Amino acid sequence: MAQSSTARRVKSLYNPPSFIFKQAFSLAYHAWLTGWRGFPAWMFKGKKVLATAAGATAIGCTGYPYHVVWEVTTRCNLNCIHCYAGSVESAKTELSTAEGRRLLEQIAAIDKVRMIVITGGEPLIRKDIFELVEHAGKLGFRIVFSTNGTLLTPGMAKDLVRLGVVNFSISLDGSSPERHESIRRRSGCFQGALDGLKAAATTGICVQVNFTAMKQNLSELPGVIDLAESLHADIVMVFQSIPPQGSSEKLELDPEEQMNLIKTIAEKQKKSHALIMPVCAPEYWPWLVEQRRFSFSRNIQNKALSGCGAGKGFCYIRFDGEVWPCNFIPLSAGNVREKPFADIWNNSPLLKKFRVESRRLKGTCGECHYQSICGGCRGRAFAHSSDPLEADPACLLQTQNVL
Repeated sequence: MAQSSTARRVKSLYNPPSFIFKQAFSLAYHAWLTGWRGFPAWMFKGKKVLATAAGATAIGCTGYPYHVVWEVTTRCNLNCIHCYAGSVESAKTELSTAEGRRLLEQIAAIDKVRMIVITGGEPLIRKDIFELVEHAGKLGFRIVFSTNGTLLTPGMAKDLVRLGVVNFSISLDGSSPERHESIRRRSGCFQGALDGLKAAATTGICVQVNFTAMKQNLSELPGVIDLAESLHADIVMVFQSIPPQGSSEKLELDPEEQMNLIKTIAEKQKKSHALIMPVCAPEYWPWLVEQRRFSFSRNIQNKALSGCGAGKGFCYIRFDGEVWPCNFIPLSAGNVREKPFADIWNNSPLLKKFRVESRRLKGTCGECHYQSICGGCRGRAFAHSSDPLEADPACLLQTQNVL
């Protein structure tokens, strides 16, 4: 199928050049806050790592704004204890190839977006995934390909890079087969993930390791970071499990465990060769600021750090076209089968609630002077209150008396 003659191409990584300076500035500020000794060498990698953050304006939760995450399927060959995906029925309702191509063209119409994350489920289960990636690449997107790694071969990895992938994002939830497979619930998947990481590394592009922290594996984080280092990963993203409302699963970290998490990240970052980023923990940034006796002006902080990006810096498009502010906030801002994505992104009343100029956070988050660089985890607020603008109930700044 030919690309629409009216499809708008995504702007380049360097357009405008200020994007590169904003990325470098925010990363330098992060390095200063954490005492990251490996920052100069990491930046020396240049486009290999910066392409992952194409279009960035600051550093924050979920990485950099602005970008879109598209869950192309919920079908998966694993059965992870913390994942809401894995539906064998999703193929009946997931966006078709034609709908997917049209969606990519609509996302390309958003001026600020340079990067898109392709995720699942397991994206490699879709038979048309290479066609969709190729179309995204031709539109100019920098593509982050999020996979469990078990199906990724060196040949597939090279083909995906040729089509436009700039980052392979692969999950490790333990540093040993026993721990990883107790989370992923499939024998042999630990070695499969390692093989996938090695296949990704052969391409020479950015390799990212994702870790989802929960009660069952929090103690594994230092070992996973060390393992990622040994595999020459460029980025380690530390997510948290936020069970949906009504879930009986005891996975979510308590405040004391979250404090242990961010302290581990900060300590490991000092000597790491990789950039280590927390997700679902925007209080990491004000916590870092509080550790420094001198942390520059509030204006500098606001330019470098962006806090929770839900609905304002990124959004999550589900397999069936529903647009959510975040994968942890299952509220529909609209469906791309019913209206163009640009209309949803620009005009959705739900998404507008999350935007800086109109956001009205409640409780302690609304009163906090670090709102602009943190804002609390909106996904956790929703999980505990059904209101994504409520206070983050596990905010470390309050529960651990940081302020």
